[in-house]
Amino acid sequence: MWPQAKTLARISAAVLGVCLFVLLFSVVVEINGNWLTQHPKAIGGKLELSTLDLSQSEPIPLAGEWQFYWQQLVMSESFDAEIDSPVELLKAPKSWDRQTFLGQQITPSGFATYRLRINIQPTSDLLALSVPVMGTAYRLYVNQTLVDEAGQVGTNKQDSVAQYAPKIVQISVPNGQLDMILQVSNYELAWGGQWFSMTLATADKQFQAHLKKLIRSVSVAAIFVTIAILSLFHFVLRPSDLLPFLLALSCICLGLREVETSHILYITDSVSLSFNTAIRINFLTFYLALPLFTGYFRLSYPEEFRRLPLIAICSITAVFVVTTLFTPPVTFSYLMAYFQYFALVVLVYGLYSILLAAYRKRTGARLMALGSILLFSLSINDIFNSLGIISTVNMAGLGLLSFALCQNYLTYVRFINDSRAMQTLVVQANQDPLTLLFNRRGLMEAIENIDDEQRHNSAHFCVMLIDFDHFKLLNDTLGHDAGDKVLAQGAKIMQSVVRKEDLAARWGGEEFVIILPSTNAAGAQILAEKLRIKLSKELSLLLDHSITVSVGLAQNLDNERFADCLKRADKALYIAKENGRNRVVLAS
Repeated sequence: MWPQAKTLARISAAVLGVCLFVLLFSVVVEINGNWLTQHPKAIGGKLELSTLDLSQSEPIPLAGEWQFYWQQLVMSESFDAEIDSPVELLKAPKSWDRQTFLGQQITPSGFATYRLRINIQPTSDLLALSVPVMGTAYRLYVNQTLVDEAGQVGTNKQDSVAQYAPKIVQISVPNGQLDMILQVSNYELAWGGQWFSMTLATADKQFQAHLKKLIRSVSVAAIFVTIAILSLFHFVLRPSDLLPFLLALSCICLGLREVETSHILYITDSVSLSFNTAIRINFLTFYLALPLFTGYFRLSYPEEFRRLPLIAICSITAVFVVTTLFTPPVTFSYLMAYFQYFALVVLVYGLYSILLAAYRKRTGARLMALGSILLFSLSINDIFNSLGIISTVNMAGLGLLSFALCQNYLTYVRFINDSRAMQTLVVQANQDPLTLLFNRRGLMEAIENIDDEQRHNSAHFCVMLIDFDHFKLLNDTLGHDAGDKVLAQGAKIMQSVVRKEDLAARWGGEEFVIILPSTNAAGAQILAEKLRIKLSKELSLLLDHSITVSVGLAQNLDNERFADCLKRADKALYIAKENGRNRVVLAS
């Protein structure tokens, strides 16, 4: 079994290496695709795409400067007439509460109108807009036609209804002019407006990009679920080890978070979650993952990750969890920024602890450090991006996945090593180290099986009890090394004489017992004589000293248990000793 375990560990290490390489490659592709690719930007509320062939282009983000009208819901059919305040420009995608309007900081709660005019090449191709989630209700008009909406846009909290509803909207623009009006209201969260960028492409390109994102998200979620199931399986096999259980809970949280943040359920119309349920899943999975991961660190490296910080992390997280469960989104969403700063501190401490464990050469710490560095780097990117410190794309999901894979590999290897150690202990407990035969404890299971067979089928068996004659004198004369050699070589001779189905064991001291299933007394007596002669001849030749054995033999009576049969064999052995030794005596 051990060579198989080593092979499985090597295969798992190879699979882990491939997975980490794929994840790192995905990060590089993500960076290259989102940071280095130069897309046209909207300037002054206008986006010029007339030089691009949309049929050959990937989806283009509608990012840059949008016209912005705060606290106004301007209708597209009479746009210019309804404007009663100066035109301001606002960057999108970006929450409006992180920007200013007429020199004043915009409040999270309120309503507004965005406008963007786009010039494209006249085309008969069907185009498509990918509309992400907005903060938190919206109506979208294209060329004075309502093409999409989510929730209910209102001018006050009572009239506004929040909803997440990302989708792809198909449009036709034969004249090459798009006048986009986006009305948004937010009274539910601490941030509002365009959180993510809409994209424009031909319908084919848009659906292809959509499918790629869907496959990526489903794959990531599936890996998390698979790791969770495997970890729960390990935990069921060994409930005393909490590491697989913590890893399973962490992966369940991360899998749920991936499903929610990628909006798989909305896009595929699988399940319709209410806004309050979705936002709570988003927050709670983020909150709970932190103490679960730190608990894993604590159990793995208790000397580096102290108990007091873990208690503090769990206590602080509990406050955020309770607040999220029992207050409305407009209340608990304001706390997210504080938790992100707190998570940043915990990440730094966790990374320090893991690097310290790696420096001290703790088991598995180097691999854990690799996963932690990936997680730390990509989580910092996401936290800074969500706080508005930098403008990038969210990639913490890949970091979490790489970290979970490292954890799963280490948990699996630990499980294999623990199983190997347990098997070694079982062997040591049941095997005599000198003769490598079963000891008395190791023979107990076989004895129970024999008694069961006797009870149900009235099966016959014989018991042979073998004792080396004058063994103490042998030890005193030739030394204990010689005595050990007699016992060890004698055990090998016994195994060479008995059948495969027979069981030989060291019963204690210089006594050995051999169980002969499905054997009558006559056959057992022949085998015992053969064994007595062979032991005496070969062992005497080995030590150049006379070695003999006495054998007590008994066949079980009807309904007789092994213990009673052994007692009769022991009496027969006593008779053999009394009658001069070096003989086989069959019990009556």
